Amino acid sequence: MLFVRFAALIALLTGATAAQQPAPAPGPAGPTITVTGEEPQAEPKLVCKYTNTGTMLRKRICKSKAEWAKAEHDSEDALKAMRDWQRVRCGFGSGC
Repeated sequence: MLFVRFAALIALLTGATAAQQPAPAPGPAGPTITVTGEEPQAEPKLVCKYTNTGTMLRKRICKSKAEWAKAEHDSEDALKAMRDWQRVRCGFGSGC
């Protein structure tokens, strides 16, 4: 019985000393990777425009230059398609 108490006391003391020791310093996170010839891409600068919403209030829309160019190109294509459809439907110069 004395041996069991002695073993429990040793286990308690070694556990307490292990808890008081500082944790080992973390190792390196991994190798640092450097890619030459490539620059980090910056966020595109936003261009904001105001549009009418049908009320006295105006709505602010912000997009990048590329998004504005794509929207303009898409709207031009849609307008061209409507004009072509009208020519096919009404005939050239019939004015329907």
